[in-house]
Amino acid sequence: MVTPLESKQLLTLLGDDAEDQVRWMLRRSSGSWESRRLQLLDTVPGVLAYYSEGSAALAADLYDDSRFGIAEGAYSATPVILDRTVKIRRGVAWASAPLSIDDDELAAARLAQLMRTEMARPYRDTIITNRKQDPACVGWKRITRGSKSCGFCRMLADRGAVYRKETATFASHDDCMCTAAPVFKGGDVGPEADTAQYMQSKRRRTAKEKAFLRDYLKGNYPD
Repeated sequence: MVTPLESKQLLTLLGDDAEDQVRWMLRRSSGSWESRRLQLLDTVPGVLAYYSEGSAALAADLYDDSRFGIAEGAYSATPVILDRTVKIRRGVAWASAPLSIDDDELAAARLAQLMRTEMARPYRDTIITNRKQDPACVGWKRITRGSKSCGFCRMLADRGAVYRKETATFASHDDCMCTAAPVFKGGDVGPEADTAQYMQSKRRRTAKEKAFLRDYLKGNYPD
């Protein structure tokens, strides 16, 4: 049985491989910068789909392993991969723009960032979507990179907080490699996320909320 931390480590390795693959694809592209961009637009989404399937499968395995022997009733997690084709193609266009000024290094960095960010989404979507469908699951918690994580991520994961509200979203940023892990009735259920944690996880925040959270992070979770 895989633990949340072990699963996260496997996701990190998958992300490393995805980055290596997209950098290789960039090096293999040829012709004018417009031609190279078209080559990447034709190939990157398909390769990303492959790694997304692996990411979602890792999450489904973690969900089932975490549930085994704890939760009542039968349930089998389903991998979840949302359709982000349009956003991914926009991301590839953005990432390949530096090719117009012969900056392959910047293009490679952007493509690697895009690949890692997008391939990690199905992992979190799989955990959170199945949590909503499984009556035995009470919520999810955030698994960070520990001391390597920024104050934003440490704050959201503090106390082993469990996000019980179905409206809670998984706040993240491009450098975040945090994952989600399900929490079940009868298992090790930590305290529910507090007001500040729920506020930070919102997709949209008011100016007042943003100011409060900036001060809260600065005072309690300095980088």
